[in-house]
Amino acid sequence: MMKKKLWSLGIFIILLSIIVYWFYFSKPTSFPTNEQLVAEMNRVFPEATASIIQDTIPIDERHVLAPFISKGDDYGLSYWVWKNHKWKVASIDTKGKPMLWKLNKSDPSSFYFVWNIDPKDQISSIHFYLIRDRGYQITRGIQHYNPKVQMGKRVSLQEKSYGLMQLSGTWVTFMNAYNKVESAKQYPERNMFFGWIPYDQKDMGIFPENSVNGASYSNGEIGLEYLMIVDKGQIEIPR
Repeated sequence: MMKKKLWSLGIFIILLSIIVYWFYFSKPTSFPTNEQLVAEMNRVFPEATASIIQDTIPIDERHVLAPFISKGDDYGLSYWVWKNHKWKVASIDTKGKPMLWKLNKSDPSSFYFVWNIDPKDQISSIHFYLIRDRGYQITRGIQHYNPKVQMGKRVSLQEKSYGLMQLSGTWVTFMNAYNKVESAKQYPERNMFFGWIPYDQKDMGIFPENSVNGASYSNGEIGLEYLMIVDKGQIEIPR
């Protein structure tokens, strides 16, 4: 009798392990077709009024970016994640302003800038920035001065309206060091941020009125960070 119970328990554990692996850890199936993506987006978030999927861009085997055009001719972004044995739309933005997609919030090397700029804005390029402002403080009679850190990267929009860019190694190295220092403080500072400046064909700063202020949806299971538009006066040009 005891052997039968142990045998039954063993079979149950094996079956449970198979189910757990299948549900949580199995490799993704093929990505849905464009028609299926549009149907799912409009089902989950009718305000998207998605019409055309411009592209499907795999970031890794479990994350895909799908820029789209709506019935109202807006350019937006949809974020897809393989979870619980299913491809799910984790977030939808009806406007394609640049965002920072954090696949792993604790690992800056998994951060990507993503965008889908409306051609009506006539933006020629985007300049992305990582900025830490200057800081000065006195702690226990000791003076501390933090110099400004400014890192920039230009992206051309001449070929297509959408794209993604992983944070470069230099940016990741700085962020890892910054996070390590701040996590050790009793009162961490919040003086580092990401931003962007859109430029037109004449290399003049321009406001992207057709690419901002849209509606959005999120299932709460995705790490997205809003990027502020930086004033050109905040950017220091090396001498």
